[in-house]
Amino acid sequence: MATNRVLGLLLIGLGGVLLLAATTDIGGEVVIGFIGAAFLVAYAMTRNYGFLIPGGILTGLGTGLVLQSLGVRGDIVVLGLGLGFVAIAVVDQLVAPGRPGWWWPFIPGGVLLLSSIGSVTGLPRLGRYLVPGVLIVAGAALLLRRDGGDGPGGDDPELQQQDPGRAPAPPAPPPPPR
Repeated sequence: MATNRVLGLLLIGLGGVLLLAATTDIGGEVVIGFIGAAFLVAYAMTRNYGFLIPGGILTGLGTGLVLQSLGVRGDIVVLGLGLGFVAIAVVDQLVAPGRPGWWWPFIPGGVLLLSSIGSVTGLPRLGRYLVPGVLIVAGAALLLRRDGGDGPGGDDPELQQQDPGRAPAPPAPPPPPR
């Protein structure tokens, strides 16, 4: 069974990484990244979206932790985590374009990236003004959109107001009996 093979490989990989960390100078920060990479390999083998999510998050977090241990200043761990979330959406669209709900990782990823960019670039004021500025622009863009969602109910035809000069549409007839 393919599930047993993937789970077996994940357990062997995790055991190997933990054994490597216990017997060498490799720190725990590398272990997080390797666990994330193992999930990404499982995703590549199965195309199961459930492996892509922890793979992206743990690989991004692990990368940030490794960079922090190497002396990179700023909120590099938060930046790595944000990039991990964004990578979930990007990889998903490259592998399975058009899947519903593909955009959700941009929400936590975007917030994490925006909140860390100021300290990582060495411009702390950038982060202080960038996050509120982006939120204001995004909110204004939603309010100014002209896609048919201006009335009550937006794009939901059941909640849209009827034209006052037109009678409401009759209900659909019931299906014929069998």
